[in-house]
Amino acid sequence: MGAVKWIWIGTVAAAAAAAAIVLVIAHGGGSGASAPASSQSVSAKLDRTTVDFADPVTATVTVDAPRGASVRLSNGGLAPLTQLGGTQVTRIERGGRQAVTYTMRASCLDDRCIARRGSKRVLPRPAVVNIDGSTSSAPWPAVVVEPRVAPADVAKLRPPLRSDSSPPAVTFNTSPDRLATVLDVAAALLAAAAALLAGAAAASLYRRRNRPQPLTGLDRALALAREAEDRPAPDRRRALGLLAELLGSRDDRLADEAEELAWSAPSPTPGALSELVTEVEEKVNGG
Repeated sequence: MGAVKWIWIGTVAAAAAAAAIVLVIAHGGGSGASAPASSQSVSAKLDRTTVDFADPVTATVTVDAPRGASVRLSNGGLAPLTQLGGTQVTRIERGGRQAVTYTMRASCLDDRCIARRGSKRVLPRPAVVNIDGSTSSAPWPAVVVEPRVAPADVAKLRPPLRSDSSPPAVTFNTSPDRLATVLDVAAALLAAAAALLAGAAAASLYRRRNRPQPLTGLDRALALAREAEDRPAPDRRRALGLLAELLGSRDDRLADEAEELAWSAPSPTPGALSELVTEVEEKVNGG
C-alpha cells in the first residue's frame, strides 16, 4: 500500500507539472526576451493601394506593446478617405506582450479624390496611437485613385463593367484572445488528465504484480490448520482431516498421524495440532 501511495503522489505532482508546462508554453514561456518589455511599435497598412473611385479599402493599424499597457487609437488618419462603419478592435496577449489591431473600411468619396485627368494620388493623414500617455504615429501608404470611367470606355457601344472583388474585413464571433485562453486551459487540463491516467495504470499494474496468489492444495490445508489452532475442536478435527487426505500421496506416516489426531479422544489440542503442522512444513514443504 505504501508503494501505491507514493505512485499516486508522484502522479499528482506530474499532473500539476504537465499543466504548468502547457500554460507556460501557451503564454510564450521565455519568448518575450526577443523584444524588451518596454518596446512598442505601430504600423499602418492598406489591403491595396490602387483603387477605382469610391471603391472600399481595408485599413489596419497594428500596435505591439507591453502587456497591460493602455492602448488607444486617437486618430485613424484616414482623411481624405471616408471611414465606412465602425472600427473593429482585436487584442491578443502572449507572454509579456500584447498585439492590438484596429481594422477599418474606408473609401475615397469626395472631390479630393478626383483628378481633372487620369489618376489621383491621395495620402491619408498618419495614424496616431496613444500608448500609456505617449503618442506614436505611423504613416499610411499613398492611395492611387483611378477614374471609374475612362474616355475609351465611354466611346464603346458596350462599356465594360467592373466590380469590387476584394473580401470584406475579417470578423469574429468569439474574441481570439478569449478563445486562446479557453484552449490553453483545456490543453492544461488534458495534460493533467493524461498524467493521472498514466498514474492510475501504473498503480493498477503494481497491484496486479504484487497481489498474493491464492493458496491451493497442501499449502491451503496447512494455512487452514494454522487458523484452526485458535478455533473450536470441531474445526481442528476438520482441518486435520483435510491435511491427512492431502498428505496421503506424499507421506504415509504423516498422513496417518494427522488422521489419528483428527479422530482422537479427547479432542486434539491446539498444541498437538501446531506440532504436527510444524513437522509437515519442515519435512514436506521445507524439503
